[in-house]
Amino acid sequence: MEDKLKVKKIKKGDTIGLICPSSRNKQPEKMKKIEEALASLGLKVQFGRTCFSQDGYLAGTDEERLNDLHQMFLDPNIDGIICYKGGCGASRIVDKIDYKLIQQHPKLFMGFSDITVLLNNLYQQSHLPTIHGQVGIFLSSPKCDLDSWNDFAQILTTNTQGRVLKNPQNDAKTVQGGVAIGEMSGGNLCLISDLIGTPYEVDFKDKIVFIEEVDEPPYNIDRMLAQLRLGGYLEQAKGFVFGHFTDCNKEEDEPEIDDLIQEYFQFLDKPVLTHFACGHQFPFINLPIGLKVRLDANKQEITILEEYYREEENEEN
Repeated sequence: MEDKLKVKKIKKGDTIGLICPSSRNKQPEKMKKIEEALASLGLKVQFGRTCFSQDGYLAGTDEERLNDLHQMFLDPNIDGIICYKGGCGASRIVDKIDYKLIQQHPKLFMGFSDITVLLNNLYQQSHLPTIHGQVGIFLSSPKCDLDSWNDFAQILTTNTQGRVLKNPQNDAKTVQGGVAIGEMSGGNLCLISDLIGTPYEVDFKDKIVFIEEVDEPPYNIDRMLAQLRLGGYLEQAKGFVFGHFTDCNKEEDEPEIDDLIQEYFQFLDKPVLTHFACGHQFPFINLPIGLKVRLDANKQEITILEEYYREEENEEN
């Protein structure tokens, strides 16, 4: 792979661009809250057109959402890009993105859920590492706890190399002990599954793969994990980190999510960590997609081994 791109570190006075590359924004009245939240860090906000657009359940047509993404990378006044929300629709534009344009204008890019599609492919196609991090509606939520907010502020404004990521309450669980080193990939399980067999599938080869999910019954989780096993993807990875499985409630006779993960992963002879604080609930620890990390399942922590940010430019230049 070509050299990885580095991005500008965010500082006070910078402008964050907010876009909706997937589902439409159903609650525009709440957008003031994300402005106030980012303003508390000394940051300005510029909303993309998709934050106000609608085409059915999507935040504008495919072309409109694609253009909004491109324009945020092209705009020299935008210092970093955060997705306002996820939902559904990123897979409709992943093959239309001008990855050369992204490569020529690298910027911090953050989101999760449906944004899994973009996070992994901006790295795989453009060599731009991304952040599996909170979307705008999470950052402005009254449920956003101090640990989640502080981790967000830290990932934006401090160097990444050497940072140790672990649950604030030290409540992650080890399924399989051990240590593994590899680039991080992954995100939402449904999107990982949906992309299999396409040129845009999430890369498992020698990766530390992160997986989370929301609103899926255990029988669907079972089905998707079986698909990954049957396709040989589980064997390809160096290790696995499972985050929140939010509202994945079981019916009678269905297994617990923990039991499913145990069944599929305990005999892989790879480090496997579960209940890591990342996904569709709080607390939320932001993870770097495309950066090399060390997963220590015994200590239940992830250490970032690479720098996401380029060296700060001389202010006189």
